[in-house]
Amino acid sequence: MSDLFASIEKPAQAPVPISVSEVSKKIHQALEGRIGRIDVIGQLNSPSFNNHWYFALTDGESKIDCVMWASRVTSNNSGELQQWKPKQGDQVIIRGTVGHYAKSGRTQIYVERMKPVGEEKGKLQLEYEALLKEFRDAGWFEQQHKKQLPQYPKRIAVITSSTSAAVQDVIETSRQRMPSVELLIIHVPVQGDASAFAIKEALQRVDDVAESMGIDAIIVTRGGGSLEDLWSFNDRGVVEAAFHCQTPIVAAIGHESDTSIIELVADLRASTPTQAAMVLVPDQDELLQMITHASDRLSTLFSRAVERWMSDIQQRQQKLQVAIRAHLQSLALEIAGTSEYLASRRPHTLVQERQSRLLTLKASMSRAIHNALASLKQEAMSLETRLNSIGPLEVLRRGFTLTQDTSGNVVRSSKEVKEGDKIITVLSDGTIESTVECTS
Repeated sequence: MSDLFASIEKPAQAPVPISVSEVSKKIHQALEGRIGRIDVIGQLNSPSFNNHWYFALTDGESKIDCVMWASRVTSNNSGELQQWKPKQGDQVIIRGTVGHYAKSGRTQIYVERMKPVGEEKGKLQLEYEALLKEFRDAGWFEQQHKKQLPQYPKRIAVITSSTSAAVQDVIETSRQRMPSVELLIIHVPVQGDASAFAIKEALQRVDDVAESMGIDAIIVTRGGGSLEDLWSFNDRGVVEAAFHCQTPIVAAIGHESDTSIIELVADLRASTPTQAAMVLVPDQDELLQMITHASDRLSTLFSRAVERWMSDIQQRQQKLQVAIRAHLQSLALEIAGTSEYLASRRPHTLVQERQSRLLTLKASMSRAIHNALASLKQEAMSLETRLNSIGPLEVLRRGFTLTQDTSGNVVRSSKEVKEGDKIITVLSDGTIESTVECTS
């Protein structure tokens, strides 16, 4: 200690630069030499119990990292502690030495032994488990309440501290994957007395304006910490605001081993801020590969389709050619027959035929007319002879007469005339006019 920190305010001479490794070694020696082996009581936080045990101890105000090597774990889990399995929130007493891990520049306790402090759990752990049971029994963690995340979001609201490493991880990941996705950073304190109310208000306000501002999803995130550090994300008001939010939420709170209640009611839990951005922001390289693959496949499918179409067209063309030839042959035969028929029906030929028929008909008609006229003439002469034989002239020639009045009407009775009337008597060779003197 004296060598490391001596004469800082008024150095006698300029210090000689030393390497980082030498500084780390001096810190380790100072811690081991001054503090030595100690017993520490605290609450287990963020444990990782595999071959080696890594965890933190906290008392609500401070936190220190711890590591217990596999050999120490084996020896610790024997005897009276054989059935005991430590877990998150347990109050424990550890014994070990304080050291400095040079590779990560981290001060931690190298634990030799761990034992429980009775059965009592920390106050926050009990409250956490009570809230967890209440919301689980209400069915708030069920899959049926999970909303589908947008496949290609255009704008994402990130609720976190604007100065945190978490927001930088989200920004960098989003920029690498899809620079066109817009991030709307909503600054809130992520721990402390005012953080729960600020986070709840941010969730509600973002959800209220999500549709009008085109916000497709929300990321709620922060880095790791103790149960106390992360407690705002277990707050009842924050959990209820997240559950009733209509905008899809991805929550990434603390380390993967930490589980906040908001992560259980969120639509998706991510292990880190980087993963939260990865599940929401599409990877442009993957999309380009997908597009290239789809384009290649589409090109292949199109080429195959064109080949099938060409083959089908060729087959149809061949069938069409055969059908056209058969149809043309049929038409040729039909045209030949029609041509022969038309040849026999040419106007000149038809005129000649009609003229020949007309001449024949004319001759036949002339003969028929002549014969008919001769027959009629003969019949007329016969009728004339018969008429003459029974006609009035023949009667008059035999001595009979015909009496008519002046109007030419035949007088058939004496009653038809009276005294003084003129009458005409027709004889075979002339007429006699006379006056009626009396009738009887």
